[in-house]
Amino acid sequence: MKRLTLVRHGHAEPHAAGGDFHRALSAQGRTEVLRSAAAIKASVPPPDTILASEAQRTRETADVLQAQLGGAAIVLTSKRLYHANWPTVLEVIAECADDAPHVLLVGHNPGLSELALRWAQQFPAYATFGGFATAGWCSVTFDVTDWRSIRSPLDAVFG
Repeated sequence: MKRLTLVRHGHAEPHAAGGDFHRALSAQGRTEVLRSAAAIKASVPPPDTILASEAQRTRETADVLQAQLGGAAIVLTSKRLYHANWPTVLEVIAECADDAPHVLLVGHNPGLSELALRWAQQFPAYATFGGFATAGWCSVTFDVTDWRSIRSPLDAVFG
């Protein structure tokens, strides 16, 4: 059994020296991430691995989540997740270690929302899902033993 939790980064500052990649979380974003962390903690087991885009706002989001969800998860980053489309997100997930039963991935729209939308359509309770707001999240489980095999989730929680 595998669990994947997708989290869009929190609201970021509008500008940064060095451009978009270097935008930090805003105060609003930190509050959003703390709220999402509490909801995730109340809904699903803690992650074993946190995987984040290398952009500053996603790394900061991952750090807040790690601290709030117990701090035990290993945080890894990937440049490939920066503004990745949903197939690239799946490619990165497929490379995760199979001994990690729960991976939490912090990334960007539109790729994360597009992937979550594909899964939400399989559950009537989430038929109105239209995409992640900042710090939005979902967690899905798959009846597989390796990350390369995830396809249709067994269940889902959208926050």
